[in-house]
Amino acid sequence: MPASDERAPLEPAAPPSLLRRFFRPTLAGAGYLALLSLLSLASTLADERVQGVSAPVVRRLIATRFRGEVLDASLLALSTAIVLGLALGASAGLLLSLRDRLAGRPVRAAPRLAWPSLGVVAVTHALLWAFDLASHPQAYAPSLYGGGGVRALLQIAVCDVLGPTGVVAVAALAGLGFFAAPALRELRERRSRLWAAGGGAAVLVLLLGLSPELPGGLGVRAARAAGARPNVLMIAADSLRADRLEPRVAPELSRLAQKGTLFERAYVSLPRTFPSWMSILSGKDPHHHGIRHMFPRREPRSLDVGSIPRRFAAAGYHTAVVSDFAGDIFRRCDFGFGRAVTPTFNVRELVRETIVGGQSPILPLLRSRPARRLLPTLRELHDTTDARALSADALAEIDAAGGKPFFVVAFYSTTHFPYSAPAPHWSRFLDRSYRGPYRYGKSPAIFAEHQPGEADVKAVRALYDGAVSAVDEAAASLLAGLARRGLSESTIVVVTADHGECLYEPGRGQGHGDHLFGDEASRVPLLVVDPRRRGGHRIASVVRSVDIAPSLCELAAVECDADMDGRSLVPALEGKELPRRSAFAETGIWFTRQIPDVPPSLRLPYPDLTEVVEVDSGAGGELVARADLEPLLVTAKHRMVRDQRFKLVYAPTRSGVRWLLYDTEVDPLETRDVAREHPDVVERLSRELWQWMLLDRGMQREGDMLVPRGEAAR
Repeated sequence: MPASDERAPLEPAAPPSLLRRFFRPTLAGAGYLALLSLLSLASTLADERVQGVSAPVVRRLIATRFRGEVLDASLLALSTAIVLGLALGASAGLLLSLRDRLAGRPVRAAPRLAWPSLGVVAVTHALLWAFDLASHPQAYAPSLYGGGGVRALLQIAVCDVLGPTGVVAVAALAGLGFFAAPALRELRERRSRLWAAGGGAAVLVLLLGLSPELPGGLGVRAARAAGARPNVLMIAADSLRADRLEPRVAPELSRLAQKGTLFERAYVSLPRTFPSWMSILSGKDPHHHGIRHMFPRREPRSLDVGSIPRRFAAAGYHTAVVSDFAGDIFRRCDFGFGRAVTPTFNVRELVRETIVGGQSPILPLLRSRPARRLLPTLRELHDTTDARALSADALAEIDAAGGKPFFVVAFYSTTHFPYSAPAPHWSRFLDRSYRGPYRYGKSPAIFAEHQPGEADVKAVRALYDGAVSAVDEAAASLLAGLARRGLSESTIVVVTADHGECLYEPGRGQGHGDHLFGDEASRVPLLVVDPRRRGGHRIASVVRSVDIAPSLCELAAVECDADMDGRSLVPALEGKELPRRSAFAETGIWFTRQIPDVPPSLRLPYPDLTEVVEVDSGAGGELVARADLEPLLVTAKHRMVRDQRFKLVYAPTRSGVRWLLYDTEVDPLETRDVAREHPDVVERLSRELWQWMLLDRGMQREGDMLVPRGEAAR
């Protein structure tokens, strides 16, 4: 029988699987980043540290009373990872399609691009992560360098061997290898040129989005007519020491000092950020404006103490403050600014900061001004500060003035502990052979119990100097932007700080606000540049941070409160001698029971910070000092008075008051108490200090102790 010509009917093609039908490059990217985000989230939630310090009590409080905030922050982090992953996946798909076109192949359908896109996403993300690691090594040091072994070697290789430039070179080689072969075969095709042009345009848009200052901010505005009220620009850096305003670390600000008046002996009233800024902007001492520490209750935060931003606004000025993590105090109290481009701080924000800060897979994709606008929590991260971006924010506020006079404060956090300057500043002064715990930053999460040796101290000081150089560069870019706008000759510039910083000087420790020994924490730079006056003056007289407010009001002809504790420094700007006055100061809250630099014999004891503060639920989860402990916190403060030569410190203890006198002319490091040798000086300065301390209406003298009014000494 002949073979039949009939053919078996074709079997219908099997429908594509759901994975193949719906798996696209965008989903590949989203899934990749979402998985990394979930792993980071699990690690963060299991960690008992808060801002790098072990704080199980705080973590338990968050877990029990702020579960909703933890969930919201976790969902925000995950959703951000998904959105960024979608964008990264879409970009990978476009790159693969471009590669197909360059190779002369038909562009593959989206499902067929999904798995290759996953590889492109992984490589691209790894390169972005490596660039961020090289640029901001402090953010990764606790988990990499602090972990030792292979992880430490990885960080050293990326940060020290490659650096940001090396990572970019590796990325360029990877891109060249990805496109080179197909591009060489099809260079003649017009379509490839068009796609390349489109890709170049997309890269340009991306770079503009990441740029600290967009081109739109480069427009030049003519200066206002002569006789108009001057603008005021305050350039301040947290923890900036007076002795660092010198060419080695701050060449730009040092050059600026030649144009203005430099006050060489300026002192703050309390070397902690919140109370110090209130004194700077109100011209009043802490016992008059009510902010005595970093955790004030609602009542003192709600008072109108005559801060000058409010007075300048009433006079028609555009007023604004821009800052990063150290400037969260400007949202915790109404300083009178029309705009506050700063983070805030409360338990809810602490939760968001902890969750978002732990998202190392997505943080490299969020280093841009648009991202900081959409996610303000990014400003609160203490280990990835960007001083140049802050300068761009300040210029944006200057532009927003729209021709009105402006009063703008730019407050840089980079110089604050843990001294997290980006590359290349972090390593500028560091000994490259140093391999100790503080190679990349003074993070409390690394070797928290480590006692620093000589090499460690040098490293910490080098990190600090690198942070100062980063702020110096950013300040230069801010001043250059001012010049481009034609505003240099109509703007008064003030350079100062909220306090200084101890950097392991003998008996001083590291930090600020715990004691008043030495000048390192209480003395700050103070430079005033008024283009209407001749510069080049250097003033050796003792002046105070409360003198800034009345000085600016006089310079701008703005009415201010008559009851300020400060006095105008305008005569010094005109070359006249200032009458001699003493400076006064007090300490802040001690955060721990044991402070090596303030031994028990020199203090009144009270609990650790976790027992001192409570959560004010009615104020959005604000951390405030317990009302029942406020009297003790104020009573236990050290106080000081200093004139041109001597400093007298009042230190209350359980056994009475210790009076310590230092001759700063003979002993500038204040290593020797000379109270017994100069009883007449002790008598004179103690009388002056008592007059100042008794201006506090809530306190009275009981024997030799300052105690709460109506109470006996403890």
